[in-house]
Amino acid sequence: MNRRLFDYLPPVLQKAPENRVLLDAAEQPETGALWEAAQALWAEQFIDSATDYGLSRWERMMRIPSAGDENARRQAILVRLRETPPFTLRLLLTALGELCGPGKFELSLAYNRYTLTVRVTPRSPMGEVRALLSRWLPANILLDLDYLYLSHNKARAYRHEQLAAFTHKTVREMTD
Repeated sequence: MNRRLFDYLPPVLQKAPENRVLLDAAEQPETGALWEAAQALWAEQFIDSATDYGLSRWERMMRIPSAGDENARRQAILVRLRETPPFTLRLLLTALGELCGPGKFELSLAYNRYTLTVRVTPRSPMGEVRALLSRWLPANILLDLDYLYLSHNKARAYRHEQLAAFTHKTVREMTD
């Protein structure tokens, strides 16, 4: 704390030397420690500035399993906080973009069949995507969730000699 308690005394009390000694030696360190603790507690209230302690409290309150580094934990908490109805397709696209990354998923909604089709890349967090969609989707919407694999139409751009260097699994997981 860069504020001195002595400066808050009225001028009449500042003239007494025992007040300076008392405040500087005894009260100032305690008040400084209290001030720093209050600032640390304030920082724990916000997800962007929370430490491991604050993130674990958020995860416990929201029943989120603690996994990954601090940034992944922050993202999981922020995604859960954004889950407030009403849900729109635009909000769902934003949430999936934050979870999987931009361009790492495909989403289509068949209104006449009440079906939402979501395809994510094999490196996307499928469990978190499934949990998000199960919480967000209304009961009358059918979910078709699967991995986004390289289709034959996209593989035509490659020659057999180029693909021979990869395994079948690697070729199948290529999404570009």
